[in-house]
Amino acid sequence: MRTGWGILGPLLLAATLTTAGCSVVCPAVGYASIITVKVESNAAAVDEMQLCSDQGCSQRQPDYGPAVPVKSVRPGVPVSATPTPIIPVTAPTAFLGTRTTVDTWAFSVSQSGLPTHVTVRALAADRTVLAEQQNDISWTSVSGSEQCGAPVTTPPITLKVP
Repeated sequence: MRTGWGILGPLLLAATLTTAGCSVVCPAVGYASIITVKVESNAAAVDEMQLCSDQGCSQRQPDYGPAVPVKSVRPGVPVSATPTPIIPVTAPTAFLGTRTTVDTWAFSVSQSGLPTHVTVRALAADRTVLAEQQNDISWTSVSGSEQCGAPVTTPPITLKVP
């Protein structure tokens, strides 16, 4: 008399191996999509660049000031200082803008809402609009798969500032 799995074991193994390839496991990665704006001509006059869509307008990336010392809960144990934001972000926004060079700004875009149309404004220090332009955005997938999604990119926007 035979004991054990008999013919059932090989059948279960074959069923397991054939169905294992059917599931898709996606990496837990949040892709950052960036809209780049390049300023032509008078880049030094631009204090802030604003990017707007039907989702709202951008906020400048918070600027972190000098570190503020934090007291240790346990005496003798050093604690690293924590920076304090100077410009608090008070409301959720679809775009966060950062000046990367004198003539280039980068706006991170939330993956949940990639805009297809944006308005770009160059602002002076007194908030005067130096230049404004509307742009259609065309997103292109960089890599990845249909099941898992992929990072996307768009060509830079060029804004001429008089």
